[in-house]
Amino acid sequence: MDPLATAVLALAISQAPPGRSPYSFEVMAECGTDPTHTSCALEPVCADDAPACRPPKWSSVRGAWVRMESRPAAIRRYARIARVLAGTAQQLMKCDRAGSCAPLGWSGTEKTLALATLTVALHESGLREDVQSGHPPLGRGPAGEACLVQVGLTQAPLYSTWLAQEDREAIANSPKRREELAKSLLGDSDQALGRCFEVGMRMLSRARAACGKAGVPWDKGMFSMYGSGKTCRAAVGESRRATFQRLLSAPVELPDDAAGLVAGS
Repeated sequence: MDPLATAVLALAISQAPPGRSPYSFEVMAECGTDPTHTSCALEPVCADDAPACRPPKWSSVRGAWVRMESRPAAIRRYARIARVLAGTAQQLMKCDRAGSCAPLGWSGTEKTLALATLTVALHESGLREDVQSGHPPLGRGPAGEACLVQVGLTQAPLYSTWLAQEDREAIANSPKRREELAKSLLGDSDQALGRCFEVGMRMLSRARAACGKAGVPWDKGMFSMYGSGKTCRAAVGESRRATFQRLLSAPVELPDDAAGLVAGS
């Protein structure tokens, strides 16, 4: 992993400790795919009644037997998130210079763009597996918001610059197509993650520009506009600003187990 991706991964692990979310699950491939019969033992995976120890169960939305996501599985998932997030930030920052993609207009560095996006993901989703893939009952927001940065359905078409302008306008005017676009931002593929983060980064850049003269710290204004959609002084702006500033100053220390898993992947 490159240094930026490594930093994003280390900070993600420190701020949203992997393997602790009761809403995140990992597929137990050894259990098979038959909901009425399993080829693994349906026994607790450790000697405790905590959610992490409970026996595998069938998940109809995942079409598999699952258990609560373990720390190693979560770290591997985080590693892909970090790699794609960092790569998307690096790619979009080149748009203003190369002219081969829609300009981003971020008045900062790749690092601040990546960490601002990580801040949003931490607050909006906690990097949960069910939110990443949109799995019910809690994987989508109350208005259908999708993916790790919880993109609104009416906002997503406006910032999906991989689509032609006429297609974006058509999608914006069609509830069915807006939902189809939202679903394309879900899952663990590089493409889905990259599109999710691109929309989020473009929304952050627009929010930063919109609040540039609001008389508040730029990061508070940006996170306020992103979270509220209408003001540079929303309450969410202060808490997210605090997280962002913490990420900027925190030491980048990848835990030994994470370093081993990343090196072996």
